[in-house]
Amino acid sequence: METRSLLRLIRHHWAVVVSCILLGVLAGWMLVVSTPREYTASADVFVTVTGGASTGELAQSSNFSQLQARNFSAIATREVVLAPVIESLDLDVTISQLRRQVSTSVPLNTSVITISATDESPARAAAIANSVSKFLAEVVPSLTPRVDGQSPVRLQVIESAKPPTAPSSPNVPLLLLTGLLAGLVAATVFVVLRGVVDARVRDKEQVTEITGLPVLGIISFDRRAQRDPIAVMKTGSRRGEEYRQLRANLRFLQPGEVHKVFSITSSRAGEGKSATAANIAAALAASGLAVCLVEADLRRPTLGGLLDLPEYSGFTDVLTGDIALDDAIVSWGPDDLKVLLAGSRPPNPSELLESAAASAALQRLRERFDVTIIDCPPINPVPDGAVVARLLGGVILVIGARVLRVRELRRALDRLTSLGTSVEGAVFNMSRSREDHRYDYAPTKATVRPTEDDVADAPSEAPPSTVASDSGTVIGTTAPPRASGDLHPGEHEPAVPGGSPADNGTDKRAGRRRSASPAHFPPLSAVESQRET
Repeated sequence: METRSLLRLIRHHWAVVVSCILLGVLAGWMLVVSTPREYTASADVFVTVTGGASTGELAQSSNFSQLQARNFSAIATREVVLAPVIESLDLDVTISQLRRQVSTSVPLNTSVITISATDESPARAAAIANSVSKFLAEVVPSLTPRVDGQSPVRLQVIESAKPPTAPSSPNVPLLLLTGLLAGLVAATVFVVLRGVVDARVRDKEQVTEITGLPVLGIISFDRRAQRDPIAVMKTGSRRGEEYRQLRANLRFLQPGEVHKVFSITSSRAGEGKSATAANIAAALAASGLAVCLVEADLRRPTLGGLLDLPEYSGFTDVLTGDIALDDAIVSWGPDDLKVLLAGSRPPNPSELLESAAASAALQRLRERFDVTIIDCPPINPVPDGAVVARLLGGVILVIGARVLRVRELRRALDRLTSLGTSVEGAVFNMSRSREDHRYDYAPTKATVRPTEDDVADAPSEAPPSTVASDSGTVIGTTAPPRASGDLHPGEHEPAVPGGSPADNGTDKRAGRRRSASPAHFPPLSAVESQRET
């Protein structure tokens, strides 16, 4: 795995990495708390050799004392020294146990022996170190050869052990650092395994790196998408602006084609391809183009629910000859978007899409409209999507963020490549990355209009003002209505905005957005005959 990919995985799984590190530090702290406190006290003993009248003899004595210091340091942990220590201090331990508590060291090129003792009691640790130093000094002369009846080697305590004030064990910084490193290693192992086994597409850089395709648009994740799927019909919607940016990018594709076709598909279900196709079609229709949205997903049709259209006859019925193509197309929305739903669910969708009737119907639609948007089935689960993509090309691959696995994306690309299908680009859908949405632009909120109570409470010195309320009535007018006889010549009573009260109860936009009516246009046969003439 490359370093860049590993860093991306760590960035996407930062919560797991932080959790593992915190757990490692917590485990180190628990070890610190559970480990008994131990104290270490040290005493220093100096080894001297007597004799030597000349400088050479003194040098030899110094070298001899350094050599003997190492030998005597080993004697300090033997029974000949430890047994008297246990007896003098009345310790309830064995020689083997006391040997594990006592350690010695000799600094380089010195004749000093450092005796260290470790115990749970600081006073007892100092007593053990001092006792070992004392008995070692008494034992060593009896173990060395005598000269003129005396031993030339003497041990002298130059620094006694004192009770330590701070424990030597556990080592708190070391244990915490060890726990941190252990948590970091565990997090790295988890991230690498997750990246190998269950890697998901999470940002647009990853899309470009894996597919090599241009990212035509980035659609942000919105929890309200289920309730309001057609974002281009909602003013001030960020997703609506993103679909309009996608529409602008689509205009640069297929520059030599007068009638363009875009096959919207995905690698698997659940990536939002149908909602993307519907929003692209609505955005293109809003720009004044003649657009037809075709639902070629005959297994799981969803456009009827997204557009709130009745699912009666459709593409399947046209292919089986039960209905004419003109009668199956319906209009939707204020921009006269033409929609051809899937229709009845057939038992053999792949065979229908591969039939000559399907190819002829799609070609007629292509010649009829400026842009044809086809909602294709996903590529991996069924072969239907690859069939439609092979017929018309212009594939736009919708990639769902944190939904699609990397291996699924590669499998879909391999299948499209094997069919020789050209993929125009990718749409990164349901993006949660803040880096993909650095600039948001929405209209400001409208000024709040005063209510009737606010106008009634206004000072009487203020001139009367007329403010139109949301209900269409005139509020804030203090003067009573005048009779028709009181009007000046040529003056008329001002009309009340909003029409009659009966008009106030109706919503003029109710049938504007989701209206379905049969498309009224000349039959295809008449159009083809005009082209021939």
